[in-house]
Amino acid sequence: MDSDITIREPIPYDADLTEKTQLRLSRSEVAEFKRDGFLVKRGLVQAADEFKHIVDYAWETVPDGVMARDNPSSWSDEPHKRWPMSEAARIGVLQNATWKMRSPHVYGRESALLDTTANHPLVRTVVRQFLGNQLECAKRVRGIYLVLPKLPESKGRLGPHVDHSAAQLSAMVLIDEIPARIGAFTVWPGSHLRLHRFWTSCQGAHFNQRVKSEFDEEFKAILSDTVPVEFVGEAGDVVFWHPRLIHSAGVNYSAETSNPRIRFAIPCDFQKSGYTFYDDDDLGPGSRHQWWVDTRHFREDPAPTLTNMWDDWCI
Repeated sequence: MDSDITIREPIPYDADLTEKTQLRLSRSEVAEFKRDGFLVKRGLVQAADEFKHIVDYAWETVPDGVMARDNPSSWSDEPHKRWPMSEAARIGVLQNATWKMRSPHVYGRESALLDTTANHPLVRTVVRQFLGNQLECAKRVRGIYLVLPKLPESKGRLGPHVDHSAAQLSAMVLIDEIPARIGAFTVWPGSHLRLHRFWTSCQGAHFNQRVKSEFDEEFKAILSDTVPVEFVGEAGDVVFWHPRLIHSAGVNYSAETSNPRIRFAIPCDFQKSGYTFYDDDDLGPGSRHQWWVDTRHFREDPAPTLTNMWDDWCI
């Protein structure tokens, strides 16, 4: 992304944090999802003890000498420089302030993670209303994603991007409280509609290279004219979002306060079953690239048009 692009400061998603979640999608929620590309369900997953155990689990995985749970200053004094690269394949890389705790065969496949996120019955109840009953149990989530506090004197910057992965619907499950300005999941509303046409298929990962310059211009325009929103909330809140939505991990400014904290969340992916699925080892998802994504390409996936974005949905 060009360094000269001005990225707007995100605003917190303004839905009432105390509102009671209704499992049934309302007409207004469907309309908002189609328009904005996301839907928030507050308190959807009631698993406080399980979430605490997942946070403990992440801390138990931190390599010795990198960070100490009882020493918040160690979270923001560039711990990525102490991260042993020999551990990267096993537990993921700590890059600047972001640690994606995942590995091909262990992290992301644990029943504790699956049962409280992608395979939680209430999460699946919502997903079925989007995609229908042809929904297999998830075999993995992307892992546990942490955003650490940045050094107060360092410059924070969002990293807006679109995932080049095959998926129909994604979800971010908050497993701890996330106030504003501590790295909350951030999206650019409506960007999914404007970027739909730039892929070779509706749900696949293949970007249409013939229109790359046009895509770049539209991407820059979205960053210029759209105010991003960040999803503050409590453990158990779930953000469902369209995979074509421009998104980013937020910037964690909490080292500048009296209460430094780390952002914890678990992203997962969904798609309908019953298609002719295949792995793409050159681009992914596949065994070599994007192995952390549970969803796959399928042969029946059509090319995008101006009117077919929602053809394979139930909304």
